[in-house]
Amino acid sequence: MKRISLFFVLFGLLHAKQPIKTVQDEIGMNAGVASINNKDSLYFKNADIGFTYQFNGSVIHPRVDIDYIKINDHNNVHYLLKGSINGVYEYDTGTVFTPYMLGGGGYEGVGGDIKNLFDNNFFVQGGVGLSYKLADGIKAKTEGKMLQIVGGKNGQENEFILTMGVTAPLNLFEKDKNECPIKISAPDEDRDGVRDSIDQCPDTPCYFTVDSSGCPLLATLRLHFDVDKYTIHPDSIPKVENFAEFLLKNKGTKVEITGYTDSDGTEAYNMILSENRAKAVVDKLISFGVSPYRLSSKGMGESMPVASNATALGKSLNRRIEAKLIYPKNRKGMNNDN
Repeated sequence: MKRISLFFVLFGLLHAKQPIKTVQDEIGMNAGVASINNKDSLYFKNADIGFTYQFNGSVIHPRVDIDYIKINDHNNVHYLLKGSINGVYEYDTGTVFTPYMLGGGGYEGVGGDIKNLFDNNFFVQGGVGLSYKLADGIKAKTEGKMLQIVGGKNGQENEFILTMGVTAPLNLFEKDKNECPIKISAPDEDRDGVRDSIDQCPDTPCYFTVDSSGCPLLATLRLHFDVDKYTIHPDSIPKVENFAEFLLKNKGTKVEITGYTDSDGTEAYNMILSENRAKAVVDKLISFGVSPYRLSSKGMGESMPVASNATALGKSLNRRIEAKLIYPKNRKGMNNDN
């Protein structure tokens, strides 16, 4: 099979300009199949298992890959062990599906190498994938990679790997003790101040104001909005996502999103700006799977400040979103809308 150039993959990565959101670094595990002898066709007869570590926070995410391939279609070669460094570019679709592409290079060690036929070699690679967002930042992924062996010959020129796997953020099991202080001495897993034995709404985020049954009434989402902007800052996306996950677990409530601004600008302008901020949050919640029929939005402009507008800190606190949850009169009659 002819050598397949990876230039177009690397070119696309280097020229990517689409913004993406900031999330925690993530680790992953995957399994799949590999085609090694590709002179005439592709033969996916070899099992692959791999591990990844991805550094998030930039447009192109650096990712370290380790792959172990058990060779089943070559008598004298037992396994391949690969290590590589790649750049991953994700296309933010605003949904639970995120396509991505990658490119990079590494080194391949051959177990049972055959001189001038199946040697240890450097390689370059490129690929595409699709991730599906699950709960708590966990993602299911499917991915295809093509490797071009540097100096490979007699069939060891390129390799193909198809895998499926999962990734998880490093902070998956962490709890922010500052955001979630212990409010009572009784067992209270979600730290909302209502003991677990009578809590009708478990897993309520601790920033909610709750009723005597532990069900939320009002949430002030401290989202960061840049001055004179209504685009949700990447650092605030995880808060909106956590709120969406709570709504999906606690179905049947209606949610009213209210936006606010600081005192800079005219009252009329700030009213429009606050409405746009509230709508931006509603749109993001919908993209995370919350039914639009449960959501409404409005703006209150610069009214009802929670801090002084005389300081930069006070202004940043006033640029906020509040979410009011409205329950049916009879909670037993809650519907199953998302």
